[in-house]
Amino acid sequence: MSRHPALTAPLAGRGQTATTKIPGYSPAQGWFLFAIGSLVLAGLLSLLLVVGRLPFLGWLFTDPLFFKRALVVHVDLAIVIWFQAGTLAFLGLALGPQLSRRVTTAAFALAGAGVTGLLAGALMPGARPVLSNYVPVIDHPVFFTGLVCWFAGAGLFFLHALLTPARTDGRALAPAVVVALRASAAANLLALLTFIGAWWTTPAAAPGAYYELLFWGGGHVLQAGNVALMLALWLHLLRRWSGREALTPAVTLALMLALVAPQAVMPLLAFQGTTGTLYFSMATHLMRWTLFPAVLVVLGVAGADVWRHRAGAGWRDHRFTGLAGSALLTVLGFLLGSLIRGSSTLVPGHYHCAIGAVTIALMAAAYDFCTAVAPAGATPAPLRRARLQLLLFGGGQAVFGLGFALAGAYGLGRKQYGVEQHVRSLGEYLGLSVMGLGGLVAVAGGIFFLAVMLSHLAAWRRRAAPLA
Repeated sequence: MSRHPALTAPLAGRGQTATTKIPGYSPAQGWFLFAIGSLVLAGLLSLLLVVGRLPFLGWLFTDPLFFKRALVVHVDLAIVIWFQAGTLAFLGLALGPQLSRRVTTAAFALAGAGVTGLLAGALMPGARPVLSNYVPVIDHPVFFTGLVCWFAGAGLFFLHALLTPARTDGRALAPAVVVALRASAAANLLALLTFIGAWWTTPAAAPGAYYELLFWGGGHVLQAGNVALMLALWLHLLRRWSGREALTPAVTLALMLALVAPQAVMPLLAFQGTTGTLYFSMATHLMRWTLFPAVLVVLGVAGADVWRHRAGAGWRDHRFTGLAGSALLTVLGFLLGSLIRGSSTLVPGHYHCAIGAVTIALMAAAYDFCTAVAPAGATPAPLRRARLQLLLFGGGQAVFGLGFALAGAYGLGRKQYGVEQHVRSLGEYLGLSVMGLGGLVAVAGGIFFLAVMLSHLAAWRRRAAPLA
């Protein structure tokens, strides 16, 4: 593995100055490039989607398939690749020198081919978008080749990370955080096994029905992986903010087992067949009953830790802002999810809060990540602006979700764009207008984040840091 010059990563909590020299993190940097690159493309597409939803501009767009193609690529980049690459980047940070260069290179090659295939598939003449839940697709061989390549590359590295011992030379991440990251890796592998089982057993059907069956089970399991990632980032941010461990590795392991172990039933059900009612109902029940207990426990521990450190606490620290914003979006997502009674825009209102919670935690942790993996002498992260960026994104995402929820409360259907969208009431109009405002603010916060991250990538390149 290539080595960087000595790097420094401030591992102590707030008010401490200890630093630890860390050898090169080529795997971490490489996956971080995938994460940021996917977010750049997804952010550009999200702006088009927000504009297409605005009721007073919808008449400009007469081809709904344009938005559906954009939505497919946006969702796959912003949910699948962004979250998986972010998890892989932090696993690379935690395991560093222990990782095999050959395995890492093979995973990067597959992942790169995957992203290229996803984008190229969207440009194929006659390609049909299918808005299946969790992993929407474009019904074309090029797109699917890209999707398979991405999952193969990510899955290879997830498996390698599970089998690789934790680094022993000045770990940048606490043991409890590494436990939660490994749990996320395990959940992602279970999701991939579920996809394979569903592909093996799902009978031929109309594209919409086929892909819904194919991705339903594994898509639910992916959410457990995303929750494990979010909890890992909460523990990391809390430690960096307060300077102490909130949970022991043993307690964290117990929570992660309660979260991830039940998901192991889904690959078994998928290999038995995806047309049975148990396949659908079990996926729903697992997501409904296994995600929130671990979240509530960590949320309670974090709240108690914040209360203990309230005297002289660094409330303006970006780590606290990211942690609090992620927690509030999570709670809001739970509340909106409890109100869902049908296929209305309450559904995207719920899941945009949920994925926003994971995203803002990943954004907040990315500032420390950049410091940890930057070459010696690279420009440090502008932490004074980090808090503003997180407030913009988190606040915008909350308003975005609430706007969708308001429109859904009046019955507006989901997955409708441009002239397909029929706004029948003042409540729907107001909800979509609020959604548009929140979406634009969230996009501004996302652009702010990307500008900062891209400046770091440029600094790394100027320092000629190898990104194997």
